[in-house]
Amino acid sequence: MKAVRVLTACGLITGLGIGFGRAYEPPPKGDGPLHPPSVRGLAYSPDGSILIAAVGNQNEPGEAVAWDATTRKRLWVRRGPKGFSSVSFAPDGKSVAMAHGTSSALRLDPLTGEKLTEIGPHPKTVRACVHLPGTGLLATGSDGTIRLWDVKTGKTTNELKGGHPAEVTSLVASPNGKWLISTGPDGTRGWDVAAGTELKEAFNQDRGTAWYGVTFVAPDRILFGDNSATQRIIELPSGKELLRYKGFGGGIAYSSGAGVAAFHWHSPDIRIMDLALRAPTATEQARIEKLLKEFDDDSYVVRVAASKAMREVGSVAEPALRSAMAGGPSAEVRMRARESRKAILEEPLRTLKGHTGEAGPMAFSPDGKVLATGADDGTVRLWDPPSARELARLIVPDPHRSDDP
Repeated sequence: MKAVRVLTACGLITGLGIGFGRAYEPPPKGDGPLHPPSVRGLAYSPDGSILIAAVGNQNEPGEAVAWDATTRKRLWVRRGPKGFSSVSFAPDGKSVAMAHGTSSALRLDPLTGEKLTEIGPHPKTVRACVHLPGTGLLATGSDGTIRLWDVKTGKTTNELKGGHPAEVTSLVASPNGKWLISTGPDGTRGWDVAAGTELKEAFNQDRGTAWYGVTFVAPDRILFGDNSATQRIIELPSGKELLRYKGFGGGIAYSSGAGVAAFHWHSPDIRIMDLALRAPTATEQARIEKLLKEFDDDSYVVRVAASKAMREVGSVAEPALRSAMAGGPSAEVRMRARESRKAILEEPLRTLKGHTGEAGPMAFSPDGKVLATGADDGTVRLWDPPSARELARLIVPDPHRSDDP
């Protein structure tokens, strides 16, 4: 998943920053872009105050751009000769790590863009990086290897080998730092961080099936889509499938606080889906049980109204509907349970329209009230998920042009 999908000289940087060990000379003023800047990574700081984008295709000039998430004012821009491909805030929010087209990960001060240090190197270019919460470690992915680094000392603590024969393009860490998910052209792998071993039983992919948008929805559960437009939630380390349904595949972002997920698939549009992965409250449970009984009412009008009301209850009813699909007291109940479940899981609550290029990375603010989306149109857009209203449009400066502030 372009995604979040999900994973990023010297002195104080207040505007543009350059470095990376050698001078970078941008094209002369007035040179136009080859295409709009491509947003490849997005991340909110843990407190939600800063939003940072990683920008630029692999073999073209790139940049990191930071905004104040409240005022939407640009804080800083840092440019480089290669694209920035991923971004990861440290759990304490005091630093941010980014892959920036070299063999090391770049660590910056998120308030100023000032370089703190570089973590590395790998033998080849680092494509992805992610902090592992609760461990003090930063994981970096390169040419088939994943290295774990002690952020304080800058030294390698472990190397995860054998999973990918080629490059690692994406890394996602669990909220507790226990699991690490890596993706490359050959597929997706899972890792036990403490043991340094691969979760081979949990990640058996069918031939020709690719996984996209791997996202943790709980410390031991991941949600992902595949190239047959199917979504799944599996449990780690067993790989047990907990939920499967048809949808949109592709990029995925999830907010447990808001109880919704965002999906896109080779399109500028983003679909907001109801996905509250929690047990129903006592009031909700009583309503679900009442509506299941009304599915079997003698009155057709009552049955239709119950189906409509069940959809409004939403995804907290999914376990009960799944049970009723198999063990309902009548064919009518089983049919209505199946139709209601399908509607809840596969029909979007709303669609966000506005991007003019293919959507890429997405990130919910920590409180789930704002969804940030990046695209190939050179913008980052902020949305109100409940209303589908665009809150702000953040213009990404063109890394090809020295005169674009």
